[in-house]
Amino acid sequence: MIMKILIIVCVAAMEMVGAENGDSEGTKEHNKEAHHLLCNLMNAAANKWREVEKRASTDPLRKALKTTLFGYGTVETLETLKSGLPKDYEGVEEISGSRGNSCGQPQYVDAWHYGDAQARWPGHSAPHDMVCLCTLGNNTWPLNGTQKATTLCGKDKNALGGHDGKGWSSGGSGNEHVKATWEKVVTPCLSESGKEEDLKRALETLIDNFNHTWIEEYKDTYRLGEGDYNEYEACTGSSRLGVCAMYYPNATDAKIWWKDLRAAIQEDEKQQEQKKLEEEKRKKEEDAQKADSAQTAALKSGYPNTNQTEASNKDNITDTIRKFHMKSGTPISLPSSWLLRAILLI
Repeated sequence: MIMKILIIVCVAAMEMVGAENGDSEGTKEHNKEAHHLLCNLMNAAANKWREVEKRASTDPLRKALKTTLFGYGTVETLETLKSGLPKDYEGVEEISGSRGNSCGQPQYVDAWHYGDAQARWPGHSAPHDMVCLCTLGNNTWPLNGTQKATTLCGKDKNALGGHDGKGWSSGGSGNEHVKATWEKVVTPCLSESGKEEDLKRALETLIDNFNHTWIEEYKDTYRLGEGDYNEYEACTGSSRLGVCAMYYPNATDAKIWWKDLRAAIQEDEKQQEQKKLEEEKRKKEEDAQKADSAQTAALKSGYPNTNQTEASNKDNITDTIRKFHMKSGTPISLPSSWLLRAILLI
């Protein structure tokens, strides 16, 4: 009996360990949480962009949102972004090493490092990072039957173009898998029909869920999605390095949208607070001016003007003379105008 209990306890413990390690071995819904958080951020960014698009081009938040959605140095609209796969991805699956360079290596300004294999890099834009996170890898990994996963970013293998048994990895052909990801995963996250999220909260929640790693050459690095790295590469789409995006914020010439967006949100909050204080000050001054005007008007209304006073005095003197005539019974003629003026002067 004791032996049976021990066996049951051991089996239960093994199942718990397996559940804890389920992400590394492949779960039923691969990259589900990372996709959910990035999609929320993209939806919030798209909604905020519709609000700030008309601001000056130098506005910090507008600039950061433009980069977040469209990437560095690009000129796009949400409509063109949703209309189809950008030209940067044409033939990308044919280029050897393109996924590792596009999703797992820091950005460099010179073409010497990667040649044509890095038109975009991890951190180029939120939509690009979604492509890294949700495009099938080598031989449709992780949906090739070797893992427990049945969906990647909420989509099955056929929805992501995996009917051909291939994917975006060390080398392939065309861009069909990337295109399927753009249409089925990226575009819906830019739709106005999605639940509106608070931009700052969505960004901070996303960043809080990055996997933080220390690499000697680059110091702090961050990974979005399930994957790994070695001395030379990361997020290649292979079963060992996975489908993910790796960020190197301390690398030379690093351009990372979420880093810029975080700083811009903080700057925008300061600017909006300053505008609020200035508006409150202006309103107080306006209210004080109105109060002063009302008080001045009240004071003026308490004193009759000179013409009204003289007319009143003249009427009083005339009435007095009339009353005197009625009492005495003595007819008198009305005083001449020069006499009246003389009396008024007394």
